[in-house]
Amino acid sequence: MKGDVKDMKALVKYGEAEGAYELREIEVPKPRESEVLIQIKATAICGTDIQLLSGKYIGRKPVPIPIVSGHEGTGIITDIGKDVKGFKVGDRVVFEPLKGCGHCLDCKLGNKNMCYNWEHLGITCDGTFAEYIVVSQDVVHLLPENVSFQNASCLEPIGLTVRSLEHLNPVLGERAVIIGPGKIGLFHLQALKASGVTEIFVIGLDRDKKRFEIAEKLGASVIINGSKEDPIKRVMDLTKGRGVDLVVETAHSPKCFSMAIDLAGPKARISTFGLYPEATIAPLSIIRKGLTICGDVALLTRHFLRAIRWVEINKVLAEPVITKSFSLAQSEEAIRVFKEGSEGAIIFEN
Repeated sequence: MKGDVKDMKALVKYGEAEGAYELREIEVPKPRESEVLIQIKATAICGTDIQLLSGKYIGRKPVPIPIVSGHEGTGIITDIGKDVKGFKVGDRVVFEPLKGCGHCLDCKLGNKNMCYNWEHLGITCDGTFAEYIVVSQDVVHLLPENVSFQNASCLEPIGLTVRSLEHLNPVLGERAVIIGPGKIGLFHLQALKASGVTEIFVIGLDRDKKRFEIAEKLGASVIINGSKEDPIKRVMDLTKGRGVDLVVETAHSPKCFSMAIDLAGPKARISTFGLYPEATIAPLSIIRKGLTICGDVALLTRHFLRAIRWVEINKVLAEPVITKSFSLAQSEEAIRVFKEGSEGAIIFEN
């Protein structure tokens, strides 16, 4: 490794209790035979990271303690294992956050995101909120020359958007509603516009003022402030009582699941991202409207590669969505700002 750096800064979850995390100096990891060591240049904060740091995350496997959090990142290779092929020191790269076991039925069917023995950065093994990270070469991809580290920092959530559009299958001329103008919602806005969806209504709340401004710049047809008016009535007025063809629910509120069904028109498709255990729905509405509701988790390699392409051709970008950047030394402030829920994407840069 260049400079033979031995220690690094990392945001470490050291106990199960809420708030049991801190910035620490820990040893720089060493890559094994098929791994690469990456100097992190940019990494985005996700709600899952905050849940984990708060001691509230419940996943498929117990979270090992201590653990370095974070799973959305990009950087430069500084060292490689002896069996690594196709990469060299100095390469600008990005990496998928998860790796399946490769042996279970779901992995063999091509659905590593359903593997119950997966390894996931920042959840089952050390993640990206550090100066360096070791990653298997299997999930590493070269970064196109024209893609900045800021844009690459959000390739994982852009990949989730790829997965979502695969389910939604938008058609030229359709209408869509996005519930929640956070970074996932704003990536959907860009992707749906690029797919030919002609009217996109974005729903949020008073605290989303800054996000609404970004949505307007990115081409939202109508901004609907749910703190000031009834979103369902407004959308029905805009669509002459029919509802929309596509609904993307990213607001993480149980009320929004039933709202998504109410906003949907006949034969509409709904993509849900809300991570809540329960919600009240009306099965009769789903049946009579002939709705398709899509749930999924994480992503596959094809989604990640498509996300890289979207950014490379400037169709879906993170830079217009990023509103705050912090150093790891400012992690407490970054987490506080994230929890306020009024910013776009928030990233750490090294």
